[in-house]
Amino acid sequence: MLNSLLTGFRRLLPAVLLIACSAPVFAQAEKWSGELESRVAAEMSRLIAAGQISGAVTLVADADSLVLATPHGQADLATGRAMARDSIFRVASMTKPVTAVALMKLAAAGKVQPADPVSKYLPAFGQLKLKDGTPARAITIADVLTHTAGLAGSSGLNGDRTLAQEVDALAAQPLQAAPGSRWQYSSGLTVAGRIVEVVSGMPFEKFVQQQICQPLGMQDTAFVLTAEQAGRLAVTYRPGREGVLLQAVEIPDPTQFRMPNPSGGLYSTADDMAKFFQAVLREQQGRGTQVTGGSALVRQMLQPQTGDLVTGFTPGNAWGLGWCVVQQPQGVTRLLSTGTFGHGGAWGTQAWVDPVRGLVLLLMIQRTEFGNSDAAEVRDAFNEAVITSYLGNPQETARVAPFLGYQNAVHLQLGNTRAVLCPEAGGRVISFDVAGHDMMFVDERERNWRPGNPPSASAGRFDIGPELVIPKHPALWSGAWTCELTGPTSARLVSVRDESTGVQLLRDFRLRPAARRAAGDAAPVISGAVLECRQVIMNVSDHVVEYCHWGRSFSPGGGICVIPLGPRPSRFPAKYVMYEEQGINPAAVDEQIRERDGFLEILAPPRRPKLGFDTYGGWLAYVQPSNRVFIKRFAAYPDRVYNEAAGLTLSVWYPQQGGMIELEPIGPRERLEPGQTAAFTEEWSVGEFPYPAAGQQIDLSRLQQLAESAAPAEEAGR
Repeated sequence: MLNSLLTGFRRLLPAVLLIACSAPVFAQAEKWSGELESRVAAEMSRLIAAGQISGAVTLVADADSLVLATPHGQADLATGRAMARDSIFRVASMTKPVTAVALMKLAAAGKVQPADPVSKYLPAFGQLKLKDGTPARAITIADVLTHTAGLAGSSGLNGDRTLAQEVDALAAQPLQAAPGSRWQYSSGLTVAGRIVEVVSGMPFEKFVQQQICQPLGMQDTAFVLTAEQAGRLAVTYRPGREGVLLQAVEIPDPTQFRMPNPSGGLYSTADDMAKFFQAVLREQQGRGTQVTGGSALVRQMLQPQTGDLVTGFTPGNAWGLGWCVVQQPQGVTRLLSTGTFGHGGAWGTQAWVDPVRGLVLLLMIQRTEFGNSDAAEVRDAFNEAVITSYLGNPQETARVAPFLGYQNAVHLQLGNTRAVLCPEAGGRVISFDVAGHDMMFVDERERNWRPGNPPSASAGRFDIGPELVIPKHPALWSGAWTCELTGPTSARLVSVRDESTGVQLLRDFRLRPAARRAAGDAAPVISGAVLECRQVIMNVSDHVVEYCHWGRSFSPGGGICVIPLGPRPSRFPAKYVMYEEQGINPAAVDEQIRERDGFLEILAPPRRPKLGFDTYGGWLAYVQPSNRVFIKRFAAYPDRVYNEAAGLTLSVWYPQQGGMIELEPIGPRERLEPGQTAAFTEEWSVGEFPYPAAGQQIDLSRLQQLAESAAPAEEAGR
């Protein structure tokens, strides 16, 4: 009997801990690194110790379940009250997406449309003028939801007032800009909230409770708190003075009724906010009807609406209907997917949904006077800890499995082509095999590598330059990277932040089919799939950096390297430079290098092992004695500056007395402001191609046809 009771208690224990709001919750472990919890906890502990926050609640979820929900630190430093899962926060502008959803519910019912003029529902907006007295066009509901209506930031009213009075006061002010001409953060969602009142016939706060909070089970979300809820409210802090890290901020009594501000008046918990954002994600995915009742409207709401206008609050964003949308990930959003949507709050709270990964990221903190919360270090640290712990969706063609001595190698497979990536040491390619023929040279030290051994320098090593001036960066070159399976034949590797260079590197790899030739076309074709290799340099420092991309990879020796000279004449007399003992020699002559029909052929290792080129041909080929050719395609930019030594666009190196060859496309100079990113892509492919017998030559025209067949289908068809 006792054993039965104990067994029953053990089964109930997870639920008991959940109610206690004190322990982290995990699910779907196969999609996540076992380090997720510790990474997030370490970052929050670091920020608490630094006096940036007193505590936090961090939450990660997918569309249907929680992955992680953890309190950190304290909600009240003076009393020692610990942060808890059910701690309540002033979410400020995270109210705006709730207001947008409220209005879209009415749109789903056919009662309003985003294109409707605001004056249709609020006559006070019927005769708007600009600051100079010029009449302005009618503003639409879409204008107010996207902050492009030109509205003032506030009404100018203080004290007790109704939402109707607030909005009438906004309507009485001149527009700050012509509608649609610029993005300017405003009280547009306040106007939207008033439209909800007018159309629904009920107070805004009651509509939110009845139509959103109650159906979703958001029991701790309100514009006014009960006494019990007020006891769970996290204290808001500002930077301290005179040796004190943080000082409490006095706020209005949360139990006293005030105008329910549609732009920023809600209180909520992490769990309640998760329910809301999960419901939006489900409907965006075409599942569920709890948000608006129509997935098409949700997708419209989350679609960028602001065109080329520059929006806030971090670079690369656009605005949907009441939502911020990440269009060009960079800076604090650099690891998020394009199309990520969400909103931050003035007191530091952040909620973002990555629709590609199907994830909700919630950060609940309370602070002020720390600068732009959307660009804050605490948000960046949380994002990075979460995203670099996400492993993606393993499948037969994209999985993690041992290879050589590496236990966590990433295997990508498409037909007869396999690429194996190594996140454990340098974030690189250690095998590119087509029909049993591997294009990568792997030395004996690498073949026998075990954790704890020094890193090897073989196989497909990408890097950044320029040579001689870039600081040493072993963390990027040979350190541990994280990996994520991003699709059926694709993966992403991410480095640590490297202090010496001030950058973080991201590498995307994808196997794709080669372009097919039309029936009857006798031109040569690629034998297997094409491996796309994309490296992104992300400036995570506080200063400008200048680097270039290196596409280094090692192949077995004994082949012939062919380089097209391209449309632009070389600056070097010999069409190449040779790295001599005394320096770079632009007029070197070597009997193993010849120019023929617009190409350079390196027939065997030259007298000095390293060569450089300034070609803009955009590809190189390495014909091997196995009657196969390894081709690299890459973009060339004749109108850009190349900051590698001597302005090189390509390098070839023969280490180990020619036992292997390094093929290295080089990218142009990338001058990056803090937060900016730059990408460079090269494509690898293999084709059957005869190695010339003694006294014969390579058919250069046929080789060029083969290189062109490796282009994506849309490019090959042009």
